[in-house]
Amino acid sequence: MRFNYILLSLLFFLNSCNYLPFRNKEAKKELDTIVNYSRVDESPAFQNCKQLLGKERADCFRQELQKEIVNVLNVVDFMTDEDIDEEVNVYLVVSKTGKVELKKIEASTLVLEKLPVLDSLLKASIKQLPNLDPALKRGIPVAVQYKLPIKIQVEDQQ
Repeated sequence: MRFNYILLSLLFFLNSCNYLPFRNKEAKKELDTIVNYSRVDESPAFQNCKQLLGKERADCFRQELQKEIVNVLNVVDFMTDEDIDEEVNVYLVVSKTGKVELKKIEASTLVLEKLPVLDSLLKASIKQLPNLDPALKRGIPVAVQYKLPIKIQVEDQQ
C-alpha cells in the first residue's frame, strides 16, 4: 500500500512539471502562424503615395494608376458608329519587385468589336508605368493582383 502511494505521488509529481514556471517559457515561444494571404499590410505605392499609410495609401495607388491609364486612353480619339458607355475591367499584377504586369482585360464583345485598339493601348499604358514600391505583408514584399475598372464612353461619330 505504501508502495502504491509513493508510485502515485511520483507520477503526479512528474506530470505536474508542465505547470512549473521553467516549462512555461517554452510555451510562450509559439509563433503567430495565422496569416491572411488575401490582404496586404501596405499596398503598392507610386512615388507620391509613399508617405501615406493604410487606406489612404491604397486609395492614392488606385487613383494614380487609373489616372496614368486614362491619360494614355484620352490621347486617342476613338471613332465608332455606336454609342458606347461601358466599364472595362483590367486585371493587373504588381510583382514583389514593383513591376506592373497586365494579366487580362475583361470587356464586352461590343467594346472589343468597336474599339479593337483598346487592348494594345492598355498594354502600352501599363508598360509605361514606373516601377512601384511593392506591397508589403509583415514587412516582406509580395505580389498582388488588382482589378481596375475603367469607364469607356464613346459617342456615335455619325
